[in-house]
Amino acid sequence: MLNQAYATPEAARRDYGPVHAQLTKADLGAQLARRADEWIRHAGPAELLSVILSGGLSPVIVEEDGHVRTGIELGEEPGLLSKLGIIWSDLPPAETLPIVALVWEATPPPADSRLWEAWLALDGHAREGVRRFLHDEVDQCIPLFEACAEAWLREK
Repeated sequence: MLNQAYATPEAARRDYGPVHAQLTKADLGAQLARRADEWIRHAGPAELLSVILSGGLSPVIVEEDGHVRTGIELGEEPGLLSKLGIIWSDLPPAETLPIVALVWEATPPPADSRLWEAWLALDGHAREGVRRFLHDEVDQCIPLFEACAEAWLREK
């Protein structure tokens, strides 16, 4: 199952005109960044591990009955956010994870990659380190979220 974070439809309701006519790329970009933070807070070890090793976050902006919903999901299509969160993509994960585990004051990950999800599930320092890293990535990449919003607004 794909992990998703969406704003409730009530959050986007307005009493005047079409919602997307009132939104700017900054508004939608900020909403997407908040949804990314929600996704990070609620993601399980498998989703967190997937993002730091291979990315895959996707923005979702949907207009239903004149209301705009924003969300973030873990998808498979490449896009503006798909490389967000990858730790040191120029090094193999077997070299990267032990280094970041030290930074996060976590136990070293097992050598067997099939055990990394269990390691992340069991080591709270590692899990919180991943969440902090991803939150920092979101904060540093607000222009990417705005670019996603701008592309959606152009289509509308």
